[in-house]
Amino acid sequence: MIFAVGCLSVLLVLVFRLIDNRAQAFSAASVLISGIALTGVVVSLTFQAQQTKAARDERDRSTHRQMIYLTMGDRALAECLEPPNTRMPFERYRQIIFANLIMGRWYAAHQLGEVDDSTLRYTLERHFRGEIGRAHWEYGGHDWLRGAIGGQQRKAAGFANIVEECYQAAVHAGPAVPAADYFTDDGTDLDPQNS
Repeated sequence: MIFAVGCLSVLLVLVFRLIDNRAQAFSAASVLISGIALTGVVVSLTFQAQQTKAARDERDRSTHRQMIYLTMGDRALAECLEPPNTRMPFERYRQIIFANLIMGRWYAAHQLGEVDDSTLRYTLERHFRGEIGRAHWEYGGHDWLRGAIGGQQRKAAGFANIVEECYQAAVHAGPAVPAADYFTDDGTDLDPQNS
């Protein structure tokens, strides 16, 4: 702010020194100040439009998440969604749509620049070690790829390409860790006696 005021002061002094006629100098200074004010209004409106879009996008994502959470807990509601590409137990379907929510969060973070490509690759390498992560991408990866790469957003296509590369690398590295091997049956974090 101080820098901008300083620059404006220097410009006004230069206008008055270069133009001998005081009336013309005031007119030129007025045009200069009006131009700067108009630029400030345009910048402010652009920023407000971006903020409005971000708020609308977050509202839409929040509504989508709430709907998905409802369908995960109620098979009758899940049947309102598109049917799975292949028949599967409802429990597996719930895991896949939850994995899709996780992928959606990583996508949003990557789009906003909160996660760079190398961090995304590291996260995906770990994710695709597991059976559910691979099952999700096997089930819905083609939709992500078609939607992102077929669209006009280079960053979305970049995200989808990184995910596909990491998935293919995991498949070539060997079998996934079965979901049944993730945890022991010794108790849960919610059981205070086993904590």
